[in-house]
Amino acid sequence: MVNQLFRFLQKAKSYINSLFDHMITMNKRINFMFTIAAIAVMGGALFGGTFTAQLNATAFDVKSDVSALQKIRDMGGLELVMPGAFAAMGDCDSAEFAGRTVVEFPLTGVSITLPTGLAGDFNAMTFSEQIPGPTLRVTQGDVVKMTLTVPADEATPHGNDMHASQVTAVPTFGAVQPGTSKTYCYIAEVPGVYKYHCSGVNVAAMDQHVLQGMYGIAIVDPIDGYSKLMVEKTAVNANGDVTRDRQFYSADALEFQLQYNQLYLTDGNYDQSKMFGHQHTLTTVNGQALGYVPNEIHNLLNNGDVNKNIFFLQPWNSMGLHQYQSQLLFTPTGVHNRIFVENHGNEPVFFHIVGEILDRVTQGNRVQSHGTETWLLGGSQNMIVDVVYDEPGIYVAVNHDYAAIYTGAATIIVAGLPLPNINQAATDLGVVQGAVDTGMYAGVLGNPYDAVPPSGPQSIAHPAKNVHCMCSDAVAQAQADAGAVELWVAVPAILAAAAEAAE
Repeated sequence: MVNQLFRFLQKAKSYINSLFDHMITMNKRINFMFTIAAIAVMGGALFGGTFTAQLNATAFDVKSDVSALQKIRDMGGLELVMPGAFAAMGDCDSAEFAGRTVVEFPLTGVSITLPTGLAGDFNAMTFSEQIPGPTLRVTQGDVVKMTLTVPADEATPHGNDMHASQVTAVPTFGAVQPGTSKTYCYIAEVPGVYKYHCSGVNVAAMDQHVLQGMYGIAIVDPIDGYSKLMVEKTAVNANGDVTRDRQFYSADALEFQLQYNQLYLTDGNYDQSKMFGHQHTLTTVNGQALGYVPNEIHNLLNNGDVNKNIFFLQPWNSMGLHQYQSQLLFTPTGVHNRIFVENHGNEPVFFHIVGEILDRVTQGNRVQSHGTETWLLGGSQNMIVDVVYDEPGIYVAVNHDYAAIYTGAATIIVAGLPLPNINQAATDLGVVQGAVDTGMYAGVLGNPYDAVPPSGPQSIAHPAKNVHCMCSDAVAQAQADAGAVELWVAVPAILAAAAEAAE
């Protein structure tokens, strides 16, 4: 009986293998035919006769081509025509939205020139003249009403793919032509941190648009709020035994946002061949490489000399750089910090805080880890990190890929170190009233505006923020109008007052 069963299984295996071989052969033929057809259509439409010549088995050599973009624009982009039922998705008149809070989110797709600090200026594509784009913050269940406007003089169409949405991609995220606007709506159903990014010209050139700066995040707060934080330590009890000591912190937290990406540049322009080869020029955090390291102000306060650097890489030292001058992040000790992290880039992020352990990692509304050293984020992946700094000192949030660290992915966090002299002078001048009362906090120096997300129901307010962004002067002025301190104006006055008081 066993032998008969064995022979039957052998025959069945042989039959199945031959069937799979036939299917694989057919599938290869179909895939090959489809691939050739796709390359012919896309190559002809985008790059004329040069595309197939640039493509070989070992390398891609495709660079930005304005004439190619113009061809796409002239023919109205590469757009799929969908049935009416799909085309209605994203409509803002849906009965589903009745009784819900509607949050307007206007964006402008516009190209500007921005500095890199280490590789000259670059031709950036932006949402609303800043990199990253403005952060959207809503509560789970809110309706997001997103409007993208592309100015008439913009060289190329743009789109906006919001990862927090659950609507058909076509035509919702389709290209918005220069001189026009497009609005769509969706319900933010799932809590978490979500990327939004330009969808290119109906997907064509999407990599260029995103990697030149068109990205941002949406924070969807849980409808029931965030959970209190439990941090596990140890303690010695009355009997002299070492025991587990669980410490609990309120769900209210001091909040930061860190968004990672890369720049792939040649002569200030996006170089697609470098992207294909994974040869980035710089790694950015909130649009800037090494944007959160010491500057000449910190050099003076710490070393008594503006030219004596604290950190081995300080490319943004001068106050003359205005909103681009690098700034540090400050936090008190013993306070719950919540960090919203997004990886927009083409490379993984190995998120680690040098000197600390990540007390909690949450993705969506699920806790993924308690007490871990490093957490891996793939492309377009996110997390919320909760951490409490017990000891005063200097900590560094990094992408623990050495190539990433040395090309820009280092963010210095100062925990619990007071600056009494500068804070007292700032208070006396009324720059930030009561700055000295912040105790362990940095007072007037505050925290960089672009590293602080919009306030939510469980946010601890930052006593001060400073103007900081990879952005146009108009955006920097808007930060100042909202109360952020222009340190390049305030600090010279503060230092002069402090020097006068010391005489």
